Amino acid sequence: MKITLIAALAQNRVIGINNTLPWKLSADLKRFKALTTGHTIVMGRKTFESLGRPLPGRRHICVSRNDSSEELTADKNYPEQVFWCGDLHAALKQLARSGETLATNGQVFIIGGADIYSQALPLADTLELTHIEQPFEGDAYFPHFENMFSLVEETCGEENSLKFRFARYASNRPEGIIVRRARASDAAFIAQSQIKMAMESEGLELAAERVMAGVSAVFLNPNRGEYFIAERSLPNNTMQSVGCLLVQKEWSDWRNADFHWLHSVYIEKHERRKGIFRWLYKVVQARAHSQGACGLRLYVETANSVAQKTYASLNMNSDHYLLFEASFNS
Repeated sequence: MKITLIAALAQNRVIGINNTLPWKLSADLKRFKALTTGHTIVMGRKTFESLGRPLPGRRHICVSRNDSSEELTADKNYPEQVFWCGDLHAALKQLARSGETLATNGQVFIIGGADIYSQALPLADTLELTHIEQPFEGDAYFPHFENMFSLVEETCGEENSLKFRFARYASNRPEGIIVRRARASDAAFIAQSQIKMAMESEGLELAAERVMAGVSAVFLNPNRGEYFIAERSLPNNTMQSVGCLLVQKEWSDWRNADFHWLHSVYIEKHERRKGIFRWLYKVVQARAHSQGACGLRLYVETANSVAQKTYASLNMNSDHYLLFEASFNS
């Protein structure tokens, strides 16, 4: 199944205001229709409501936080054309398993809004973007993507003095790997990853019960941070977790913005040197950028030269600060 994000965005990344487009560009609407007709389109609740009615010739998957189900359920008004689900990743998994039944022609288009784009960006194979060559006022923005995708082709145009570019981008994601936000059901994998990391990097044997409680505490209180999972697609259409990391925010009064700290980084031994951590890093880097963070930080054990070389290759540096720690044993 191929996943494509399709959007129009201004120079300042604006994609909408008050749930409408800030511009009128018939060429973009014609392109949207030509690309998506005959395929499945995935969107958030507000985007579906902004359509007014289902678009002809397309199956609609609508993701809503108001829907607690992780199964696709048919809309009572449009049971053959519109389906609802409470979770984007669950919906995409069902589409992949369904083959041609729901993922029409094996192609799925993500059409918005901003939060759905942000969630789907690491999963996308292709971006079909219309770049509007001027800024607009708005309240919704397309996420940063430049470090995750490469330009394949583009064409320029102009309509009613409004210049634009149609651009297609291909993902730089390692083959068979996706990155997603973790769920509570991932806690056991994350905990085991931390136990293995502590033993590998510092020779520490952590208490499994304590680590599991610590990981679970993050899911119980999102203010403690957010985990991300790297998964590998297996031949039987199932996914296997192969890596994880934790992002925590730290306010910087000097910069009037958050630093995003990367913690609990672990990649399974047999999956290392395959670009998986680099992709995890690019995903959280783009997300941090979109959220207005001022930078990324992490700490690394002083003897772990392999990890230090990896971080340096990502243009991270250790030029400015040393870490001092006072540990309270309990």
